[in-house]
Amino acid sequence: MKKLGAFLFVLLFAGAAFSSAQVVPLLKFELGTSVSYYNLKFDNDSEGLEYLNIPVRFGWYVLGGLELEPEVQVFIPMGSGGGDTSYLFQGHVLYNFSLAGKIVPFIGGGAGVGNGLPIWGVIEGGSDYNSFVYVGMVGAKFMIGNSAAFRVEYRFNRFSWDSSFALEKEWGNLHYVLVGISVFF
Repeated sequence: MKKLGAFLFVLLFAGAAFSSAQVVPLLKFELGTSVSYYNLKFDNDSEGLEYLNIPVRFGWYVLGGLELEPEVQVFIPMGSGGGDTSYLFQGHVLYNFSLAGKIVPFIGGGAGVGNGLPIWGVIEGGSDYNSFVYVGMVGAKFMIGNSAAFRVEYRFNRFSWDSSFALEKEWGNLHYVLVGISVFF
C-alpha cells in the first residue's frame, strides 16, 4: 500500500511539472459540493437504512492543473432506522488534465479523519467512533460556461479505526460515486 501511495504521489507531481495549462484560465479557486444517496435494505427488513452524503470542498489551483482540496463530508441518516450523523474532514491533492474541449478529467488522493465507520456499505457515525481514511478518486468535470462545472467522480475509501472489543486496528473499504457542481472564481 505504501509503494502504491508513493507511486501515485510521484505521478501526480510529475504530471504537474510538465503541465502549463490551467483548468479555467485566470481563475485560481474552486468551490464545490456533491450528493450521494445510499439505501441499504435486507430481505427480512421492512424499513431499511437510508443515508445522504454531502461533501463541501474548496479547491486551490497551486500550479497548472495541480489542486489542493480540503473537504468536509457529512453523512446524514434518513428515516427512523438510521444512526448518528457522521463527519469526515479530508485533504486531497488532485491533478486536473487539460484537454481540448469542455471535459476536464482528474485523478487524486488524500486522507482524513472523522467519526464514521463503513458498515454494510454506508457510513455509520457515533460520538465514540474515531476513524482515519485514505482516499483515491478519479472523475471528470464537464464545464458549463467559463465559471462552472458539472462534476462526476468515483471514490475508494480505505478506513481504519480502533474498536473497543478488538485487540488491534480494524480496516474497511467503501466505494461510491458522487455527482455535483463546482464554481470557479
